[in-house]
Amino acid sequence: MDWYTWQLVDSLYPTGGFAHSLGLESAVQEKIVTNSSTLRQFVVASLHQTANLLLPILYEAHANPTAANFLRLDALTHAMLTNHVAARASIAQGTAMLRVASTTAAASSVLQDIKRNKVHGHHVVVFGIMCGSLGIDALATQRLLLFFTLRDTLSAATRLNVIGPLESAKLQTQLAPLAEKILQEKKDRPVEDAYQSAPFLDLVQARHDMLYTRIFNS
Repeated sequence: MDWYTWQLVDSLYPTGGFAHSLGLESAVQEKIVTNSSTLRQFVVASLHQTANLLLPILYEAHANPTAANFLRLDALTHAMLTNHVAARASIAQGTAMLRVASTTAAASSVLQDIKRNKVHGHHVVVFGIMCGSLGIDALATQRLLLFFTLRDTLSAATRLNVIGPLESAKLQTQLAPLAEKILQEKKDRPVEDAYQSAPFLDLVQARHDMLYTRIFNS
């Protein structure tokens, strides 16, 4: 991987991912996730959801990194994210990534054009366009998105005291082969193949705004 790819992997890259739990905080408060076993089930379902719904969108954004394709896929993503919490988180992270990347990435001319014309700015579309513009390999780009899901969910689990940091690191190592298997099965698919595979997770995440106390934005 080149240096910019490593920068994207860095959890300190300022896109605000640390502020989102991908629905885990709601699942914890609803007693759906209570220990490492139920957390593992949640993470596995989240990985499948990411692969089934977002990888096709990411793949097409990467294949044609233009402003016109961005607008098409951004509208499609907005329609397919069926709960407002997930949509809001996606837009927040996408807008942050667009702001950072348009000032730091070599592909800034394309990103500046998108920044001027964006309607929503969903993260998966911005990320795909950016990686495609920078010449980052399509398979590596798709692997990165699954890595973000795995890393950010387990990071949230640690801060919610579901598991400790050492157990989180161990679980990430244990689930990495499964994430790679999912990637190989679901990579390089058109947007016509995108679908929601975990409606229960969608419902749980949608309840986030109803929590009496919360430390995450989503």
